[in-house]
Amino acid sequence: MSLMRPIAQIACLALAAAVLITAQGAVAGSQYVILSTEPLVDELPPGKIFVPSDVINVPAGAVVTLLGEDGSVNPISGPAALVVTEDALTSDSPQRASDGQAGPSSLALIASLLTNERRRTESIGSARTTADQSTPSGLDDPWAISIEESAPGCIRNGEVILARRGIGESAVFSVQFRGGPSLNGLVWSAGKPTYSLPNPIPAGAKSFVVETTKTSALIEIKVFPQNAALENRLEVLGWMVSSGCKRQALAFVRQLVTRQQ
Repeated sequence: MSLMRPIAQIACLALAAAVLITAQGAVAGSQYVILSTEPLVDELPPGKIFVPSDVINVPAGAVVTLLGEDGSVNPISGPAALVVTEDALTSDSPQRASDGQAGPSSLALIASLLTNERRRTESIGSARTTADQSTPSGLDDPWAISIEESAPGCIRNGEVILARRGIGESAVFSVQFRGGPSLNGLVWSAGKPTYSLPNPIPAGAKSFVVETTKTSALIEIKVFPQNAALENRLEVLGWMVSSGCKRQALAFVRQLVTRQQ
């Protein structure tokens, strides 16, 4: 659902939004965060949040991709000048945040992640944007866990997908679940960016160690809640950030932006 309208329509839409919210008792869908701006525009950096009455000015030749608190992803091509309004989300909307505070708090987490990543890349002189696909394909999968660093790993449906950078040669590795079984002598074929473990994680498993001849990584398992909605991009992305799965969250952002192109 797009919650932005041309400036000329502000008055009538504000009244319509007020009527909708009053009549339906709905949650107001009124905040957006910038996921990506292509090409980069100083006034529209990734991580910037817009709230009701804010005006979004997109210059000619630029495309801004926004994530709304209803979970919608909205690419806006310039030239355009739009205002954020308090359009209503119906209470049975499949992309509605699970409660009245989940949307804004998730947006704030996502905004902080993108802002910090932008500052990090700027500090090292990188011109990379969230839509850049220069990383290996395995690490571009938001549900794939890197075996090259010890960090939380976010999974869904009990499935563990591993990712690596050096895919030019095969690798033999092992996976040891803490307090559980070990998987030894696993072979990662050359040219394969990801490897899916053959079975779901053991019941009660909280972490595991992946070891190759070159690396060793301790992964803290973060399982997507069963009562949460995988189709709600805001909910998934906010959960990844709050769980500490920074690399996976950034990969999810890149995926969302790329799919809108």
